[in-house]
Amino acid sequence: MGSRNDHIYEAEHLERQAEIADNAHARAALLRMAQASRSAAALMGMFDACHDEARPTLSR
Repeated sequence: MGSRNDHIYEAEHLERQAEIADNAHARAALLRMAQASRSAAALMGMFDACHDEARPTLSR
């Protein structure tokens, strides 16, 4: 599944590839894939936040 940072790195890589793509269709596809990676990173962030909230605290 990868970590949040893995998904962000992948999105940045795909965006760089889109900048140098040789046609509009390839550029659009790469940008859609980058957006999907950014969405996955956001989802991973939400999972991490929920997991952190669910942990019991020891300092009560």
